[in-house]
Amino acid sequence: MSRTMPFRLGTNLCLILACIVSQAASYFVINQPTSSTQWSNGAANLVTWTKGLEDGIDAFDVELARLTDDGLIFVARDVPCAKGQTAALNIHLEDIPPADDYFLLFLNSTPSTMYATSSRFTILDSSKTPNATQPSTNPSAATVTVSGSPNPTQLFATTFALANGSPLPLSNMGPAAIGLGLALASCFFGAAWTLL
Repeated sequence: MSRTMPFRLGTNLCLILACIVSQAASYFVINQPTSSTQWSNGAANLVTWTKGLEDGIDAFDVELARLTDDGLIFVARDVPCAKGQTAALNIHLEDIPPADDYFLLFLNSTPSTMYATSSRFTILDSSKTPNATQPSTNPSAATVTVSGSPNPTQLFATTFALANGSPLPLSNMGPAAIGLGLALASCFFGAAWTLL
C-alpha cells in the first residue's frame, strides 16, 4: 500500500461527507396543485408548499410550464418563503390555454437552481367547471394574475420585494459551513501528509 492511499481515501470520504451534510437540510415539496387538481381560467387557484426551515432559501421564482408545448409562463419572482412567511400563493388565471399537461416549477432563475416541481395538473377553459371540489384560496396569501400563452420575452407577472439586502445570518449557513470546514480540513490533512 502506497503512502498516498490513506490520503486518497480520507479526501474522498471528506468530500462525500461534505456533499451529504450540505444537502441534508434541503427539503422543498409542492403540496398543491396535485395530479387531480383542475384549475379554472377566470378564477384564483391555490398553490401551497412545505420546505425545510434551515435550507437557506428565503425566496424563489414560480414558472408555469407545459409538457407538450415549448415556453414558460413567468408567474412570480422572489416569492418569500422564509421562516414565518405564509407557505401559499394564489394564482389568478386569465386566458391561459386549456390543457391537461401543466406543472409548476419552483426555482431560482438567476443561477437556474431547481427547488421543486409540482405534479402534472389541468387548466380548464373559463366556461368549464372542475369535476371535483378544488381547494379554496388562502386569504392571507398574495394573489398573482397571469395571462396569455408562453412568451420568452415576457417578464414575471409579479416581483415580490426582498426582505432586505443584508446577508444571511450565519445561523442559516450551518450545513454549508460544515461542508466547507470538512473540505478545508482535508486540504490541510493532505498538505501535512505530503510534507511528512
